[in-house]
Amino acid sequence: MPRIKISSPEKFLFSMERSVGISDINYAKHLDSIAMVNILHEARLQFLASLGFSEGNIYGLGMVVTDLAVDYRSESFANDCLLIDVGVGSFNRYGFDIGLQVTNSASETVVCNAKMGVVFFDFDKHKITEVPVAFKNFLALPESHVA
Repeated sequence: MPRIKISSPEKFLFSMERSVGISDINYAKHLDSIAMVNILHEARLQFLASLGFSEGNIYGLGMVVTDLAVDYRSESFANDCLLIDVGVGSFNRYGFDIGLQVTNSASETVVCNAKMGVVFFDFDKHKITEVPVAFKNFLALPESHVA
């Protein structure tokens, strides 16, 4: 089976650090894949918070994750300090991709690259909706980045 290929965003907009806790470790004594997914989601929420948003309120709309892909590159162990860099790209009419790169700070080794597809969602109408123009303007994205 071929491995997935995830490219990094052109530019990272946010970074956060996270220590690997004992509860993040699996029976093989390394970072569990489910724990990594939780770390990636935390990074997405912290990224939004750094912009002044929450996943439930971005100019009155919500954000829903439509897909997630993780390309694990190396192991990580308890007490490792991880640096999670977050960027955006591949905008379309309804959403975009959030690209993440997780690096072990001490060894400067990439632990994983990940991509989350997200769409904007009107919870009152219970349907996806177009990316708010105000959000694109907030990120100062040229129209050429939006399909």
